[in-house]
Amino acid sequence: MSRFRPLFSLGYVVSRGLRGMAQAPVVQLLAVSTMAVCMLLLGVVMLVWSNAQGIVHAWGLDVPVTVYLVDHAEPAAVDLMVERIGALPEVTRVERVSSEQALERLAEGLGEDGALVEGLDPAVLPPSLEIELAPGIDPDFGHVLAEGLAEQPMVEEVAVAGAWAGRAHDLLRTLEDLALGAGLLVSLACMAIVWSTIRLGVYARRAELQILRLVGGTDRFVHGPFVFEGMVQGALGAGLALGILWVGFDAAAPFLERGLSLLFAGGALRFFSPQELAIGVALGAGLGLLGARAAVGRYAEV
Repeated sequence: MSRFRPLFSLGYVVSRGLRGMAQAPVVQLLAVSTMAVCMLLLGVVMLVWSNAQGIVHAWGLDVPVTVYLVDHAEPAAVDLMVERIGALPEVTRVERVSSEQALERLAEGLGEDGALVEGLDPAVLPPSLEIELAPGIDPDFGHVLAEGLAEQPMVEEVAVAGAWAGRAHDLLRTLEDLALGAGLLVSLACMAIVWSTIRLGVYARRAELQILRLVGGTDRFVHGPFVFEGMVQGALGAGLALGILWVGFDAAAPFLERGLSLLFAGGALRFFSPQELAIGVALGAGLGLLGARAAVGRYAEV
């Protein structure tokens, strides 16, 4: 019988936690709604940041140097050039882009208007090499590298991202800092909300807690229902926030896509993946757990 004791304890924790939430539905609704507002703020910042990264990638601003090759460049010579460029300590990545891949990217960038390039001969777009430089490299290195590559017989043209590309990356770093700051503030706010709600529940059930202590209830057994309540509040708040965010994104995406297609960045917008949604709900549950443990650790001792 003792081997089933953990299952009985878990069953009690879940059932008592749900009954505790049902005893104060208004308080629970306020807690979940307030957490949803906080998580919605974080979700908006993260969604803007992730989509800004996608737009920068669609525009090719994450590739400081692009080398356009002449038609029918010798594959062996191109392979040798790629090997030499990749061996430079200032270079982190060299990617070959064929004419077919370039045409596919153009169609994706046009979004709904991608059908305009159907039937277009890929040969009109030259093959290229995309060179990514290491972080912190002097911007002048890109120009020096471009001048050297332009002298190669198989190179038709070399394009170097200008100063506005640097400003785009500065904007991304700013959005990243905002996401981190919002994450910290939201975490503290969510834990404070759960902490306050659980504290009220502890005060309302102090007589029950005293009885559980008298009959030998352990800390885990006594605190479990409150911790479960906190986790449910956090998960519901995060789920509600993500649902609201999805509805807003679904409504705004068609209008934004039309504008981005004019800037050759159509298809760059995306919502959170199922894995990211699961992480968001788990984050809410984790914050609820921490807030609840802090509350019961201080107020549930009788």
